[in-house]
Amino acid sequence: MDDLQKFFQRNLRRIAAVGAIFISLIAISALLNSSPHTSAWMVKSAIPASSKITSNSVQLIQVNLSTDSSHFAGSTDQVIGRFASRALQPGDLLTVNDLLVHAGSNDATFLPIGIGVNDLPLDLSVGDRVDIYVIPKDQTVLPALVARHIAVQNIDQKSRALGGSVGVGLITGAAVTSLIVTAEAQGRLVLARDSF
Repeated sequence: MDDLQKFFQRNLRRIAAVGAIFISLIAISALLNSSPHTSAWMVKSAIPASSKITSNSVQLIQVNLSTDSSHFAGSTDQVIGRFASRALQPGDLLTVNDLLVHAGSNDATFLPIGIGVNDLPLDLSVGDRVDIYVIPKDQTVLPALVARHIAVQNIDQKSRALGGSVGVGLITGAAVTSLIVTAEAQGRLVLARDSF
């Protein structure tokens, strides 16, 4: 009994340190296992706009989406057999806006526009959503928001490398297309990436 008591007295700090490490490991494990995981559909192979989504082109995965989970298509959403509203690349998570019941049912217009090389994010890529602003030629008119949450269909990387104007293809509805074309005639368009 005395030996055990002497052992604890001599090694009290070591025992406390090992105990603290053990408790920390348990707490970290509990935190990692308690984070909200949700199922979402991920693109396995490229899906062109207006193409039917097949079981070979998507897969259901577990991800941590936190508060944005309602924006993405999950296990309860019908994905297989629907049509893509935009070009989808491998690794993309399907959003509810990416799914159409019928090909072209959202009156999608594919609008090509020229954007100054300095008027769009350098790392803008296909599938990103952008907000479009106009900087009017008339200096007395303030810049304004033209359209929000517009999907990027394609980017002409060759024109980007040359500088000047970059060809960007957008997917919009007919009404929004009219707004963008009108704004383009009034001034310079600027694209800002939309976080959702």
